[in-house]
Amino acid sequence: MIGAEPTHCADVVRPRVRQSPVPAYLLGFVMIGIGLSLAGPALSHLRDRVGTTDGGIAWVFVGQAAGYIGGSVFAGRGLDGGRGHRRWVIAMGVATASLALIATAPSLLLLVGAFAVLGAACGLCDVSGNTLVMWSRPQGPGALLNLLHLCFGIGAMVTPLIVNRSLFLAGSVWGVALPMAALSAVCASLMLSHPSPHRTRHAAVARSEATGARGVHVGLVATFFFAYVAMETGFANWIHTYVEQIGYGDAATATGVTSTFGFGFAAGRLAAIGLARHVTSGWMVAITTGMSVAASLLFVVFDGPGPMLWVVTAVFAVSVAPQYASMLAFAESHLALSGRNTSVIVAASGLGGLVMPWIVGQLFDAVGPQSLPPTIVVLAVLSAVVGAVVGRMLLEAHRPPVTSMNVPVT
Repeated sequence: MIGAEPTHCADVVRPRVRQSPVPAYLLGFVMIGIGLSLAGPALSHLRDRVGTTDGGIAWVFVGQAAGYIGGSVFAGRGLDGGRGHRRWVIAMGVATASLALIATAPSLLLLVGAFAVLGAACGLCDVSGNTLVMWSRPQGPGALLNLLHLCFGIGAMVTPLIVNRSLFLAGSVWGVALPMAALSAVCASLMLSHPSPHRTRHAAVARSEATGARGVHVGLVATFFFAYVAMETGFANWIHTYVEQIGYGDAATATGVTSTFGFGFAAGRLAAIGLARHVTSGWMVAITTGMSVAASLLFVVFDGPGPMLWVVTAVFAVSVAPQYASMLAFAESHLALSGRNTSVIVAASGLGGLVMPWIVGQLFDAVGPQSLPPTIVVLAVLSAVVGAVVGRMLLEAHRPPVTSMNVPVT
């Protein structure tokens, strides 16, 4: 325009590129992995400190799972109301603070209560992360969900090492609070600077509800997660004690086998990120549930001490690792899950984590460590059967508008 002053490049205000909150979600799941995996490698120390038996200390799993269920149910309403980031940050602070009571509780009752608080905080974080990732990637969250759960696996993988060093250096689990506090601080700074995602894909929700069986389908998916988490936690929480009680090596051997499960778990989820681009989530569930049945049968065949225990542990870990994220992506692609739907699913997961570790503890007291392999076989078969039923019913009832196989991870 005539008379207008020239515009210089330096004076142009460029729009600021908003960074994604996804890195905070990933770091938050590393923290959840640490929090929910603490009890297993610390079990013998905690049992001896409060002076109880294997059956008695198994109540910490009950407390943690009960809290996890409560936190999961509470999370749904806040997410649907757009308060996901704020609640997640508060929950991370509570989870970190609960370590103080776990490290100092002088009695079994207080210890169980402390694990209930930790479980509640982690349950809220778990629902928040899964739901917000799905909402932030409405075109298909498959690969990113696998990356999210890989981060959980990383947390679970390093926890036995952190606990081992903490017990060696301080004689307690105080050392676990340090990485949890650091992760909580970083996540809080990232999340609170971004608005929380909202529910998307409303057309898919309407189509799903039009079938008249949405509640049944969500319930079936929740049943799969109950069976799956019962299998995973039954193995992961008791493999350390199993190695100790069959007389295989020393405490370092038990820690090594437990860490092998963590490394295999992380490797399985890392592989699933790449496979999610080429294999549908439904086929991923079918393949991996079949693998877990085969691995659990090997656990029975090679029951007892020996090199094959390491191999079986690694194979089983790789097979179970992709199942959670793959089934969640499969359900999301057909049902367009809400925060409350995800709460139901995660609460069912918590119920599996409540029931099975406690039952395994009672079996250890009544039968001995040899009860673990056949128990895992039963749970692996149950997961595979329920997964097949869920897959068939959802495929018959819903056809997703998009797939999540080719979405890049950002």
